[in-house]
Formats: sequence, C-alpha cells, structure tokens
Amino acid sequence: MLNLELTFYRNSNDVWIGELSNGETRLLATTHPATIAAAIFAMDEYSVHVETERGSFEMEFPANTGELDALSQLMLDQEMGKWMSGFCTFSRIDFVDPHAMDNQADVHFRTAIHHLPPELVKVRPFEIEPKGFGKQLKKRNQFIYYPWC
Repeated sequence: MLNLELTFYRNSNDVWIGELSNGETRLLATTHPATIAAAIFAMDEYSVHVETERGSFEMEFPANTGELDALSQLMLDQEMGKWMSGFCTFSRIDFVDPHAMDNQADVHFRTAIHHLPPELVKVRPFEIEPKGFGKQLKKRNQFIYYPWC
C-alpha cells in the first residue's frame, strides 16, 4: 500500500496543477485530473490524501459521494473545485474497460502508465498500444508538468 498524496500549485497561466506523490517521491503533476485518476487506478490504490492550504482529507478512491462535502471545504477557489470535481468523476472510470463512448480514457491511462515508475504499475491495458498513441502522448505531454517531457 502506497502513501499517495495529492497537492496543488498554479502554473504561470494561473491554472491549477494536481501533483501526485508517494511520500517524498514526486510521481506525476498535470493540469488534467483524469490523468491523475488513471495513475491511481494503474497503481491499484484505493485512497489518496488530498491536501490544500485549507487542510487535508483522506479520500477513498474511487470517490465516495459522502466525502464530497469534506473535499469541498478544502477547495481554495472555483477552479480548484472544478479540478477536484473532475477528479472525483474520473475516479469512477474503469480505465481498463471504459464505456464505449469514452474515447479519452485509454489515452489518459496509457499516459499515466508511461510516466509512472514501472514498479508501481499494477494494472495495465489488456490491448496493445494503438497506432498513433505516440502522437497522442506527445499532445498529452503538453499538460504534464512532472516528469518533465
């Protein structure tokens, strides 16, 4: 069991970046909450410690709707709230077998796996990498702040 922590900081455009760490080890930082959710899914973890300047909360993964009020108390502004709302929604996706209408889950899942240390990845896609994934990864990497691409 890992000690996952989700913290936040702003980029130069004043956009929230979610940063996922395991203890003192930085794992992934991105503007897109689906990639963080996919990373936690890939590591087969069931909780994440969310921390902001307002406090902290140990959140179930996938998100438990009963926890939303506690999480909302941690949000610093509406934009962070939107980020966290998206994260909670994406936490409920089965990234190995997403809904047929979801054409982005696989990209977020593979992007997260690509950037995570291989020894932490416990869940992987069943199918081989689709043609054109390298191009999709390059596009997704625009939103990855750590590891540096």
